Order: sequence, then structure tokens, then C-alpha cells
Amino acid sequence: MAKMQREKGARGERELFSLLSNELGTVVQRNLVQTRDSGADSLSIPGFAIEVKRQETPFRQAWWDQVNATRHQNGGVIPVLFYRQSRRPWTAVFDLADIYPNVDAGSLCHTDLSTICQLIREELPHVREKEKAVA
Repeated sequence: MAKMQREKGARGERELFSLLSNELGTVVQRNLVQTRDSGADSLSIPGFAIEVKRQETPFRQAWWDQVNATRHQNGGVIPVLFYRQSRRPWTAVFDLADIYPNVDAGSLCHTDLSTICQLIREELPHVREKEKAVA
């Protein structure tokens, strides 16, 4: 990957994590120690693995596959992919089955930033209860 692409990706991560931090009222940080093929860009929201793509290409299944691979490596976290093209808003992709157990796995939902933040806020108490039960 070229230096300009890496810098664009890092700027995209910082931009998104600032927006998420403001929306969620918690600090969302970059995961600087990640593997190339399966690491998440952030694991700082309990129970969620965040992957960020700041590219001109519309959604790619390979992006989803990358963040979905983090599910098992990081203790069953809920993967969420965020992507944005220039002069477009951020879009979040997640599997509805991760939030709603009666939905078939693989039912990908594309939504806006405020909607995914609302879902994350609703899920955080459940995630924290699960963490306490395991501890």
C-alpha cells in the first residue's frame, strides 16, 4: 500500500473515531497493534470490532469478510464496518443477526452513523452484562 493511501486511511480512522467518541460519549481509539488481514481498526468500544475503509470504491464484500474474521479472534465481538467515499457521509455495515437473534446470519444492514451509534448505545449494557457473567 502506498504512503498516500495509508495516510488517507489513518485520517479516515481519526475522523470516524472522533465522530464516534462524540456520539457515544466514550473515547474511541485506533488499534495500532493489528494484523494486516484480520485485525480490527478499533476494539475500544466494548463488544465491538470496528473496521474503517476510506476509499472511493463502494462497499466490497472483502471488507466485510475482513472485519467479520475478527469476531472469533476477539472473543465473539460484533463486527461493524464503516466506509466513506469523498464528499459522502459515513456508512456502517453490520449483520442484523448480531443484534436481533431471530434474523438469519448474513443479513447485512447498511445504515448511517447516527443509527449505528444508537444501536451501539442500546447494546452496550448487554455487552457489559455478558462480560461480568464471564468474569
